[in-house]
Amino acid sequence: MCNNFTTSNWIELIGIAFSLLTSIVAIWISIKTLKQNSLMIEESTRPYVIICGKVINFQDPTFYLVLKNHGNSGATITDIKCDCDLSKYSYSKKHIPFSHFSDTFIAPNQSFICALNKNDLFKNVHKIQFEIRYKSSNKKYCEKFSINLDSFTDLIQPRASTKDKELKIISYAIQDLVEKHL
Repeated sequence: MCNNFTTSNWIELIGIAFSLLTSIVAIWISIKTLKQNSLMIEESTRPYVIICGKVINFQDPTFYLVLKNHGNSGATITDIKCDCDLSKYSYSKKHIPFSHFSDTFIAPNQSFICALNKNDLFKNVHKIQFEIRYKSSNKKYCEKFSINLDSFTDLIQPRASTKDKELKIISYAIQDLVEKHL
């Protein structure tokens, strides 16, 4: 049968093969592009639940742990683990920060804060490790964070003071708000 092929038949066959190959490559590129676009959309719309440290200085510097969803969709926290016994540094020994957060929904930009006794904490602990597990729709996420407490001890925030204690507290609070917006 191959002997009966004319030159135009061979050209047509090569053209068909080339068209088939081009179509397969185009379909493969389209599938890869769709998968990448899907990942990019997920990355831009997924929840990003983090935990970090924050110092706020009204009258006395206070150290807070802040759990916040920085993502664009809500998440349900399934578990939070900490390598440090936070009950030792809680202002209420009956309440352990973030210990009852299982099945807690956190909306985009929502945050939960917890003040810790910074004097004891900073004296005894230098680093806190957290692992947060959460889910959104059918996706499960796990984030690990390390908070270096020593980095907060190097931050010096001078305050202007006033003659009366009440005015001093108000002055510190306003200065702290201004700093947070810089």
